Amino acid sequence: MSRNSFLHILIVIANMSRYNNQQGIALIQVLLISATLSVLALYLTQTAKSQVQQAQWGDDRSQAQVAVHSAEALLLFELLTKKKTPTISASGNDDVTITKLWNFSALPFKINNNVMVKIQDQSGLIQLHYPNRTRLKKLIATTGLSQNQVEVVIDNLLDWQDIDNIQRQNGAEAIEYGGAEFIRNGAVPSIHDVIHVKSISLAIQQLLLRNATIYKSGAFSPINAPAELLYSLTNKSAVEQVIALRRLNRLTSKQFSEITGIVEDDSVYFYTSNYLMIDLTSSIGEAKANKQIFIHLQPYAEGVSKPFNIFISRG
Repeated sequence: MSRNSFLHILIVIANMSRYNNQQGIALIQVLLISATLSVLALYLTQTAKSQVQQAQWGDDRSQAQVAVHSAEALLLFELLTKKKTPTISASGNDDVTITKLWNFSALPFKINNNVMVKIQDQSGLIQLHYPNRTRLKKLIATTGLSQNQVEVVIDNLLDWQDIDNIQRQNGAEAIEYGGAEFIRNGAVPSIHDVIHVKSISLAIQQLLLRNATIYKSGAFSPINAPAELLYSLTNKSAVEQVIALRRLNRLTSKQFSEITGIVEDDSVYFYTSNYLMIDLTSSIGEAKANKQIFIHLQPYAEGVSKPFNIFISRG
């Protein structure tokens, strides 16, 4: 082989090697670009999904709020125009109306398919500003406290709220709290306030939150009392029967009295008052909207008087 031929072969080999190297580099560059574009596409897809999800949540939230307000308006209309008793139809084919569903002892029922409603008649609770001592003693005793401890709790609660500085037998006044600035000496503005009262534990506070009110005074309506309060007033079997009839929306005043042995008198009656705590919750998709109102109904108001007054509105 001549010298020139050998050199020519070396040049061809070198060129082929260079070409292969360039081809390999180009392949790597293409792979890197493809990976980058894939990551970018994935990011854009996830971002788009997230934005669509957020938009859906916002839309669901708006619909849930609208549903709550619509249910509130419908419920108030029914409360002002209908008797506050469950309507029991003779035929199962009748349309289901609110009056066939509602109750006033905080059992949940639905309006418009997606709004859950609970209504608690405030006359079915213990009035905490001016409590009936006998009923309050029975309720607090369910926590397991001794009779003497229950008396201490009640006297402390009453001393906390009265405006004088005269200590009850088992109570505590300003001196026991370290000064007048550390005692309420007035009606509690919220049941949460009782946690500051001597001898009242968190468990008792929670018990009062479920079974007491600061919004209604006057006669007591046990027919709308929470089950927990009823257990303190009558026997377990009677309460279970009452609860079963409540769930069927078939509890009458006569049945309640016969089952529990509780009778009407000057301080006890078996009808629903016009002081109601209403809780409405709507769920649409993953969004929820809640509203709680305390309302005083005046269905026969005339002139400048309003048919209802809303004292609390949350949500």
